[in-house]
Amino acid sequence: MRPFHGVVLALFLISQVAAAQTSSQPALSPSDESDWIPRRALGAPVRAVKAPARALGKLFKRSGGPPPSAGEAESTGVVANEQLQASANSLGAVFILNTSVGYAFTPHFTAEAGLPVFFTRSPFSPVTNKDWRWTTWILGDPYLDVRYKTNFVGSNFTTVLTGTFPVSNPRQIYSTGRFGVDWFNHVEKSYKGLTPFVNFGAANGTVNRFVMPRPYSIARPYQTLGFISDFEGGLSYKYRHTSFGVSAYALVPGGPQKIFSRLVAPDYALAGEGTHNRLFNTAFEVIGNSQIAQDHGFSGWVEITHVGHTTLQLGYTRSIRYALDSLTLMLNFDGSFLFREPKE
Repeated sequence: MRPFHGVVLALFLISQVAAAQTSSQPALSPSDESDWIPRRALGAPVRAVKAPARALGKLFKRSGGPPPSAGEAESTGVVANEQLQASANSLGAVFILNTSVGYAFTPHFTAEAGLPVFFTRSPFSPVTNKDWRWTTWILGDPYLDVRYKTNFVGSNFTTVLTGTFPVSNPRQIYSTGRFGVDWFNHVEKSYKGLTPFVNFGAANGTVNRFVMPRPYSIARPYQTLGFISDFEGGLSYKYRHTSFGVSAYALVPGGPQKIFSRLVAPDYALAGEGTHNRLFNTAFEVIGNSQIAQDHGFSGWVEITHVGHTTLQLGYTRSIRYALDSLTLMLNFDGSFLFREPKE
């Protein structure tokens, strides 16, 4: 099957599922002369012998010590992450604490399972002497993702396939009550610190993403059910451990849609007016055509990496369709090192 045909088939299968749910190491080379030591024996020239560093490397390899490629060794084995996502705007705030554990089988292929927990701050309080209502420790859908990354024609390519599993109905946990499927792709190419990139994907709803989270998708105040594709193009610049990025995005749904709010509770009718197409602020569940789930806008962010196994991202998103400004935060702690033997 040609790659193009595979992409078309994947998009077709995802769209069909969505429609059904809404309707119900390298070899050593002796070429470097610095690695050779000339000798003479019995007056006869001997060409050379390998340097002690080479011999020491072989000794480590035979005795089970560190392999020649330490970077490859560090990129395989158990992976574990604790990630906090948060978004805040004039309508309210959503926080997600996600725990995930998995295994990197090769430097290119990883599988991981996780469970998100939600905390929300909503202006729709049933108590008259309080302006805000907090909901805490509300489970989200458990998920499993598999991802593959490689270098293709000088560009870095990452693809992630995520599946979510409903453990209850939408009125008891933050869920659509249906199985979720999300396919995310990232392509980038660096030029002296500048990295243009393109992201594209398809899903049967706005599934939560914890691998390469984008500011516009971090801790959304709503979740959709129905076929939807997403596109993002942008540019980032990295200086040492800090990167700066900007992008434009678009969510393009197709077919019937459902929107489940994370700010309006299902146990009472208090809600907002829904100005600027903010239907997720009018009711816990909204059903309609593809137009109700459309969105487009732009984002900017600053990301700091490699600080005590922690990555911090601060972002801003402007939704043009919803006329909504949001501030986002992503804090990810990589605990994979806890499961690996310390280096000697």
